[in-house]
Amino acid sequence: MTRLYSKVILVLIITLLSSPETVQAQAENVQPDIASSPISVCFERWRPFSFVDQDGIAKGEEIDLIKAAARTLNRTVQFSELPFKRCVANVKFGSTDFSLHVDKTDGLAIFSNTTTFWQLSLAVSAARFQTLDGFKAISTPRIMLATEYPYPKAVYRKLEALDARLVRRSYYEENDEHAKTFFDILTTKRVDAMLVDKQWAQHMIDKFNLPVNLLAQDFHSEPQYIGYRHSNASLAQQLEAALLALPQNVRTTIKDRYKYK
Repeated sequence: MTRLYSKVILVLIITLLSSPETVQAQAENVQPDIASSPISVCFERWRPFSFVDQDGIAKGEEIDLIKAAARTLNRTVQFSELPFKRCVANVKFGSTDFSLHVDKTDGLAIFSNTTTFWQLSLAVSAARFQTLDGFKAISTPRIMLATEYPYPKAVYRKLEALDARLVRRSYYEENDEHAKTFFDILTTKRVDAMLVDKQWAQHMIDKFNLPVNLLAQDFHSEPQYIGYRHSNASLAQQLEAALLALPQNVRTTIKDRYKYK
């Protein structure tokens, strides 16, 4: 009799726990914790879009847009500044929700819309070259590329057309002073040109009065996106929708905040 009574009680408990009301109550208890957890975003330093200021605060045009969008979702954002390859790896491994500044070659799912473009130009020594035609007169120019980035195929086709000899080096820099010394390689003539982001490079040249020219013609332009892993598609859709819904005046204010002077 006692054994039968115990079985009846056990069946009742299982039935109660598996009822729709109980499952819904459990989901309601868990959901607030998930929704309140910070959105994690990784980026490599790329002024004016993303950087860390002297107080250790993540700032930049794209950073502030994400912060504004997250506020409309009642979410906070946790940013981490790391080399680009580590950002992409962290997203793939699931330790980070999003990586900034990715494109279709990086192996991540990407947002449909972009807010930034990677405008590549050739940086050369001002003492050696003034025009693109003058640069093209070199036979087999040595052009430096970053080890961190998988460049689009179109870039390699253009380099091949120049009969360029490629030199690889890390482009990762922790601050502007580090970036300043980055251009010293042009004065040593170890390379004839560096393939660089045009907007960032022009800022460095102007800020430190560097003896460097950016050849007038843009070498290549590639849209950059926010990347995520496929299993995180739901959060990605929410964040992208929030970004698209930001009022134009908010976008303009943020963009003006980071214009190079």
